[in-house]
Amino acid sequence: MNKNDISDPMFDKMVLVSILYYKNKLSQQEIARKLNISRPWVSKLLSRAEELGIVKIEIDSPAFGNSYLEKQLKLIYDIPYVGVINPYDHSRDYVSRAAVNYFVSQIKPDDVIGIGWGASVSRFLRQMVSLYLPDTQIIPLAASFGTSAETLPNYIAMQLASKLGGTAHLLHVPAFCSSQEEYDALISNEQTRQKISMAEHVDIAIAGIGSFTSSFLLRHNILSSEEVQELKAANAIGDLLLQFIDKDGNPVNTEICRRIIKADIFEIKKNARTVIAMTEGKEKLEMVQAVLSRHLVDAFFTNEETAFALLQAYDAGIPFRKS
Repeated sequence: MNKNDISDPMFDKMVLVSILYYKNKLSQQEIARKLNISRPWVSKLLSRAEELGIVKIEIDSPAFGNSYLEKQLKLIYDIPYVGVINPYDHSRDYVSRAAVNYFVSQIKPDDVIGIGWGASVSRFLRQMVSLYLPDTQIIPLAASFGTSAETLPNYIAMQLASKLGGTAHLLHVPAFCSSQEEYDALISNEQTRQKISMAEHVDIAIAGIGSFTSSFLLRHNILSSEEVQELKAANAIGDLLLQFIDKDGNPVNTEICRRIIKADIFEIKKNARTVIAMTEGKEKLEMVQAVLSRHLVDAFFTNEETAFALLQAYDAGIPFRKS
């Protein structure tokens, strides 16, 4: 429907209601009384005025995003939602704030939420607002590893549960098993299997994107140099939720990969309503290309520098797989 399809009296009433509400600051109830109409009808007129472009709402905040860059990346990678943020004010983390705003818009009262780890996810949690959603359930998307707050999946799940007022389900086994025998013994536990299945069937997943050039797995010595060389020899360029992938977004299968207790990102993507990922840095360019071109996430948040680098790589014809 466009403006030409609206009768003059209806159009005039939409304009009047919009002026009273947005310019004169009357409440919807006050407008309803003045015009002798119902408050729901006032709300409907305001919504229709916005749909027809009579009302144009602008949000003056870096967290609102760069619409041009967002549109370009959505077209190139066929991704439902992209947030590209100009972080000119370094005193506030607008990239994480934008991801939080999107998450809040998507969450439902009884959702099961899977959460990752790492610097991006820790920043997300610092920006997360407190909600009251006691029926939500939160689960880490891998078992335990790491020694710092940003690399402890169970701790991060508990933090998010505290923010939401929900329940955290923890995985009390190591993510990186020392042998195939240890992996087989731990994964055969019924409780562990149930929680991994739960993690692979979440409604919303939240993750960072890791590359070998800036990976906490290397910084915190979670992987040995021999294991890293083994992964690189198999053409791995980084990981998404401990799923190591190559430049085409295909899973890498090495000895170390076969003894990690984690949810499978390919299963998560198949079952989840939305997968949210955040990352920044041109050094992660190849990994981000692989993740986006393989459609492993539904919503992607980054800064303008990273977005420009992605567009320049695309324009330069740097190959990536678009499936």
